[in-house]
Amino acid sequence: MSEIKRVRGGALFHVPHPQPPPPPSPHQGRAGGDTGGSPRGRLITVTAVSGSALFLLGVNTTGINTALRAIAADLGVGTTALGWAVGAYMLAVAALVVPGGRLGDTLGQRTTLVGGALVFAAGSAVVAASNTEAVLITGRVLQGVGAAAVMPSTMAVLRLTWPRERQGVALGLWGAVAGLAFALGPLIGGAFTDGPSWRWLWWTGAGWALAVACVAAFALRGLPPGSGERGLDGVGLLLLSVGLTALLVALQQIPSWGAESPRTLLCFLMAVAALTLLVQVETRRPAPLLHLALLRRAPLVAACLGTAVNTLFLIGFLYFFNLYALSPDTLGYSAVTASLALLPYGACAFAVSMATGPLCDRIGYRWPVAVGIALSGAGALWLSVVGPATGYGGILPGSLVLGVGVGSTLSAPSAAGLRALDSAHSGEASGIINVVRYVTAALVISAGTLLFLGRGSAHLETVLRRVGAPLPSGATADRLLSGATLPTGRAAAAATQEDLRRATAAGLAEGFGSVMFWLGVLAVASVPLWLLLIPPTPGTAADRTRGGAAPSR
Repeated sequence: MSEIKRVRGGALFHVPHPQPPPPPSPHQGRAGGDTGGSPRGRLITVTAVSGSALFLLGVNTTGINTALRAIAADLGVGTTALGWAVGAYMLAVAALVVPGGRLGDTLGQRTTLVGGALVFAAGSAVVAASNTEAVLITGRVLQGVGAAAVMPSTMAVLRLTWPRERQGVALGLWGAVAGLAFALGPLIGGAFTDGPSWRWLWWTGAGWALAVACVAAFALRGLPPGSGERGLDGVGLLLLSVGLTALLVALQQIPSWGAESPRTLLCFLMAVAALTLLVQVETRRPAPLLHLALLRRAPLVAACLGTAVNTLFLIGFLYFFNLYALSPDTLGYSAVTASLALLPYGACAFAVSMATGPLCDRIGYRWPVAVGIALSGAGALWLSVVGPATGYGGILPGSLVLGVGVGSTLSAPSAAGLRALDSAHSGEASGIINVVRYVTAALVISAGTLLFLGRGSAHLETVLRRVGAPLPSGATADRLLSGATLPTGRAAAAATQEDLRRATAAGLAEGFGSVMFWLGVLAVASVPLWLLLIPPTPGTAADRTRGGAAPSR
């Protein structure tokens, strides 16, 4: 069984170490570095450190979704700020996850994991103590910087510690922890939000990260030191960061600045210029940040496509469903109830993902992934007909279909792309796939928020016009759609309470339905492209189970 297959349960968090496991060093014993304990105890300790760090990052990624309304109400912010609170974290990880992996090679995995955990703890504390939108987003960026260093190290320490013949077992455990964190993250976030406060999700995260740093500093002492080599592609890192940030700023700020604003157009131009220059620079450098030349390989392009489609729903559905479900004007769920409502979707995705790997081993990746993408689109289109009076019973069937599709594409596209390439390029290719994963996560929040707010606000105003009620300002409509409570007297000035409630419910349903509709359209349109990039090819079962350059079905 290949290592790729064994990590299918944790696709969102799949950041393989960019280099193959090195031969044992003088610092290592039979099962890794020797800190004086037994080999078995060493394995348990290192695996526990890796799993604890990974679980923390997974909960942080998904737990925020059930805290959205509480954050909006507490800080008095709208959907644009909430989009930044989620997207800024994803953007930071996208820009820095590849350098984070290389930092571990250079400084050593122990140093990188400890340092990253400390930065993550600092960011968590800033989020927990935030009282303004700017402080909240700053904390999320710091968390992303720390996560980009910690994430690759969680897998690297396992590869350096576990015996080579048991690497599959280690990566299987790693994937199971990632999948568990994804499933339980919304529930944990909801429990803190409905209990002490949404802030305690991040105060607890800060304490957890500090504990991981302290334990890792001791438990990982026996790992080999880093290479000490220099030469990180600073130009590539700068261009990637500038390009992605400018693109995200432009998309997020259109509601505030306007689509034709000079500031918006300048950001778009900066994004195009930086990303175009990135492609030119990276294809000519001997040691680039991203080996973009690999994108000439159709299987890798297919892997990026399938990964992007999966992330649209893995992140986008959670985010926008919670905006809809947590509002008192629609489902009116508490944070815990909303997370429980998502459990069937998450459980379905996890169960199907576990069954997809063996199926792909038998019949290839082409059709299972194609069917999964199509089901994701079908589920999203089903959810697009949600109305202001739709109950949970009307949402559940579509979410289950979506869960099957998400589970089918959770890691199979990545595995198909990596398996079709020579093993010498697996680390480089996985870096590209993971940048695509996190960039898509950031973009679906920013672009989706733009659509959600635009369609939702327009529909809200339409409903108010019908009853002859005064129209709210853009900022007021934004806060209504985020679930934030308006200042005293603001609601009465806009319309009667009942008119405003009905209009807000209609706006939320229209915004959520519009996002699901266009995500569904994108997914359905991606099916023929996937089939074109992954054509049927002959090959034996033995060919498909080799990790090298065997063709993928």
